[in-house]
Amino acid sequence: MTEEAKRAGKCVTLSVVNVLVGWLVTFGSVMWYLGQKTTTYDLNINSLQKEVTQLDERLDTSEAFRASILTDLAEIKTDLVWIRRTLEHDRTN
Repeated sequence: MTEEAKRAGKCVTLSVVNVLVGWLVTFGSVMWYLGQKTTTYDLNINSLQKEVTQLDERLDTSEAFRASILTDLAEIKTDLVWIRRTLEHDRTN
């Protein structure tokens, strides 16, 4: 082999190595981007799930509070009816 052929062979080998390294870096950066994107979506979904859980708990609390208020109002209504009947009974006597 001549000296020129050896140099050409080294250039081809270096070019192939450079191309392979370039492809590896490109592939690695794409995988990094996809992993980052997936992680971001996972974090967003998890935060939304936590928020829905908190809202569900708040809804349960408000439903219990509403039921308590309705019970209290029914008791007040019963008391008012009893007072009204007592007053009407006292007027007739």
